[in-house]
Amino acid sequence: MAQEQTGGNLAGWRALVLIGTLGNAVGLIGGAPVVTLAAAPLTIMGLIGLVSARRKQRS
Repeated sequence: MAQEQTGGNLAGWRALVLIGTLGNAVGLIGGAPVVTLAAAPLTIMGLIGLVSARRKQRS
């Protein structure tokens, strides 16, 4: 239970990275910078969360 509260859900972080990456691709291909600007923070937060969750899982 403590692992779930600290962000140990790898699948959730991976999904956030995937959604952010797809948003970036759609924004860049479609020429819509607003979509890219909205999706970039999702990708960054997802990567930080994923790295953190992996470190907590190892320890």
